[in-house]
Amino acid sequence: MKINQALEILQLEKLPVSKEDIDTAYKARAKELHPDVGGSEEAFQSLTEAYELALRGLDVVLDAAKIDPVEEALKKKRAAMREEMLKRRAVEDHQRNVQATKWIYSILTLLGIAVLVIFVKPYINKFMVERNPIEQMGTVTYSDRTDKFTVKWNWDGTNYEKIFKGRFVDAKWLVADAGMPVILGNQYIVRFNANRPNFAVLKDEYISPETAEVYFNIVRHPLAEHLGISVEDPSVVCLYWRILDRFGVDGLGHILFSHTPFRKNWYHNEGTFQGLVESEAYKKLYRSCLVRPE
Repeated sequence: MKINQALEILQLEKLPVSKEDIDTAYKARAKELHPDVGGSEEAFQSLTEAYELALRGLDVVLDAAKIDPVEEALKKKRAAMREEMLKRRAVEDHQRNVQATKWIYSILTLLGIAVLVIFVKPYINKFMVERNPIEQMGTVTYSDRTDKFTVKWNWDGTNYEKIFKGRFVDAKWLVADAGMPVILGNQYIVRFNANRPNFAVLKDEYISPETAEVYFNIVRHPLAEHLGISVEDPSVVCLYWRILDRFGVDGLGHILFSHTPFRKNWYHNEGTFQGLVESEAYKKLYRSCLVRPE
């Protein structure tokens, strides 16, 4: 017989917490199931088994509920130690979080200052240049195949150098703002502060005749391809110089990078090239250079 069956025979919903409750239930059921009052031997025997099983179950519960003073003391001690450990960990975690927060704020502050310097520095440089501007022809003296190059110029008997930043196109050409390649020996106008020449800006849209000749040797091939004529044809020379005079270095960049995808060079590509050749000014130059003397 199982305990739930015994409780059902005793008509108890759950195991009582005292022997008296079990006895009371037993006596009440005995008055109904005893053979002397009309019950059966079998039913009364089951009641007796149920009563004994319920008593054993109660003993098990009471034994389990007995508290050993030593064990109780150990439990309290372990609970106190655990609580103390949790408090200590909470304090340590809080300290670590505070320290981590300080580091994060410090890093974010430094990053903010760095970003601010990156964005503000060019404006400060231009502001300082315009306070006492002088323009001088400078020469590209160094390029290390990154996006940096060095320009050197002389002012008042002293040589000055400044590193300028360009951008790579097709991992082949290092170009400055005007869009044409930066090559050692190229000469551009440098605008700088006469009192503090280290504040300087590069105006690579203004080039020397020597640099213009270098650019001609680069641009004449795509220009001849565009015209469908030989690179030795005088029309190539004519159109090159007229484009340089009319559209500047930027116009040469449109021609040189006319086949460059937009994603590789968003300043000069097929779109800007088409805008150049479809302009009325270019068409006029184009027609004038293709006119052959009678």
